[in-house]
Amino acid sequence: MRLFFSCICCIIAFYSSAQVRDIKSRVEEDKTGLGSAHSGTLERSEPAYWDPPDIGEGLAAFLLGGLVYYTAYGAYRGLDYGQYLMQLRRREHPETFSLQGDINSALDFSNAALLLSPSVRWNWGLFASEARFQYTRDVTDNLSVVDWQVLMLRFPISNLKLEYGIGFSHIVSPSKTYFEQSVGLDWCILERKVTLQGQYRWSQNAGSGNRYRYEAGASIDYEMASLDRLRFCPLAGISYQNYFDNTRFRFYRLGLRVRMF
Repeated sequence: MRLFFSCICCIIAFYSSAQVRDIKSRVEEDKTGLGSAHSGTLERSEPAYWDPPDIGEGLAAFLLGGLVYYTAYGAYRGLDYGQYLMQLRRREHPETFSLQGDINSALDFSNAALLLSPSVRWNWGLFASEARFQYTRDVTDNLSVVDWQVLMLRFPISNLKLEYGIGFSHIVSPSKTYFEQSVGLDWCILERKVTLQGQYRWSQNAGSGNRYRYEAGASIDYEMASLDRLRFCPLAGISYQNYFDNTRFRFYRLGLRVRMF
């Protein structure tokens, strides 16, 4: 399949523009321009304790400290109870505790660009984590990026899960890392034979004032076969990526998704 996609890219290469090379050039400029902003030493902070505030510190400090303390404690207890409820509904919604791996390739026909994007995702009730490697190549250059949504919170509504995540995007060369956030959805239909997934990602601003990247994507997969705890699901999808508000890709994806639960 990779050879097939590469042949297509060569055929339409005459109609492409400098895309990947522009991205790497802007990352290099951003890296050089912000290099001095990270100098200095780090101070070790004192350990934090989960003790409620004392009124002896003053009424204002007591009220403010109490608000912060009980809000944080309430959020912790809420997540703990929510995870417990997810465990109770695990039999009816087994996909909420699962491991997912994607192997897919994608093409942007207008820019003669090829994208290879394997990924792995771990779902654990209210929480998830997703890592992927993106290799983008066109006639100008290639770009390798490691993306990791380190922690994602999931809010279940029957078969629909709404998600919010935080993590980072790391460009391999030139070496540069950006903070990244995401929102998404995961919707199982037709007795979990079909799954719709969508996600929107956005990064922090670069030195130029524009975002390094924002991306919107959606995919659909169908469970075609299973073996013990493994589910094999062909997938199709589309992904729109915009780098530095200047370089844009629209990829059409095909691949295989494997779930284990």
